[in-house]
Amino acid sequence: MGRQGGSEENKLRGYKAAVHNERVSEPAKHHAQEEVDRLSRHQNNDERHEQNVKRGLRSAIHNPRVTDEGRGSAAHKLEDMGEPAE
Repeated sequence: MGRQGGSEENKLRGYKAAVHNERVSEPAKHHAQEEVDRLSRHQNNDERHEQNVKRGLRSAIHNPRVTDEGRGSAAHKLEDMGEPAE
């Protein structure tokens, strides 16, 4: 039974993983590939890029190896993108 909900990006990741998983049956891999194709068409590259940038900035804010100056810069950039810096 499949899970309902979840972000489109996470669904895409799951289907891609199923396509490459040796334990998944061929019919299931075929279905997963169809879903990958469908979701990929709907996922705007610019939108994905922006989501990835935001994710990286959030990671920098919480990474203890990043300097205080770097964390502040990442927080400022996130706020400029309309996202709250946590």
